[in-house]
Amino acid sequence: MTAAFRAFYPDARDQGFRPETVDFFSAVKMHAELFEGYPGGLKDAPELYRRLKFGLAHLLLERLRDCDSRLEREHAYLEDVVQRGNIVVTSNWDLGLERYAKLHNVPVRLRGHRDKELVVLRLHGSIDWTLGEHMRQDHAESDFATLNEQLFGTRPYTPSLPNAGERARHALRIRALENWEQGWNRISSRTSEPYLVTMARGKSGDLGPLDPVWREAYEAISRARRLEIVGYSMPEDDTEIRTLLRAGIKRGNGPREVVVRNPSPDVHDRVRRYLERAIKSNFLPVNAIV
Repeated sequence: MTAAFRAFYPDARDQGFRPETVDFFSAVKMHAELFEGYPGGLKDAPELYRRLKFGLAHLLLERLRDCDSRLEREHAYLEDVVQRGNIVVTSNWDLGLERYAKLHNVPVRLRGHRDKELVVLRLHGSIDWTLGEHMRQDHAESDFATLNEQLFGTRPYTPSLPNAGERARHALRIRALENWEQGWNRISSRTSEPYLVTMARGKSGDLGPLDPVWREAYEAISRARRLEIVGYSMPEDDTEIRTLLRAGIKRGNGPREVVVRNPSPDVHDRVRRYLERAIKSNFLPVNAIV
């Protein structure tokens, strides 16, 4: 990691230097895609990028597992969100919503809206997702699932995976949620790289396999009676999500009510500037689980 810091930042020679996270991911990703092998650059940037994603996945999974006893109890905000018929659009990679739903007997679907399920649309992938081209071939196909499979239902239906010749650029789920005690072993052994669209700027090229998820998110936002934007800071350079939200709000009649829940006043200002002037502001934070 020290070598990577020094490859990109002159200040890395100083003790204690740490780059800004998004900028570092952007630099590693750009180097892996465009500048691998250039003299004076970082050696083996693709491998570093892959290991960083595995590190993120492991950290998020273990921290969530530590919260299991708290997730078993009711959480005021999650109890409102994790309800049948609700649709959550998120850029997070963690499995918190799915795990809470499992513990409280709420069926979940990751694509395809159903009134009797919670739908979670993950715009940037998830720690338990993989592209078909990264599936490890020494494991059974039953260890993987399509995104439109229902989770935690009483009568689950298991759609078939795309055939071997077509699945390379399909996003698939590794069955870690169904094997929670061995969740990390499942993820780390069944993919050569988890499908996480990282925080790098200009990430649109990574989103191709998620096009169906983004389309469903657009349709859900445009149909919503109430759109609540929680925790998302609306950064100026996240043009993909900003455009998705604006397009959804403008389609048809759009949501009747747009609420921003965030303790930072500057976030409310950006939402009014980029999305919708007539928003309702809620400055109360959501109580943490941990």
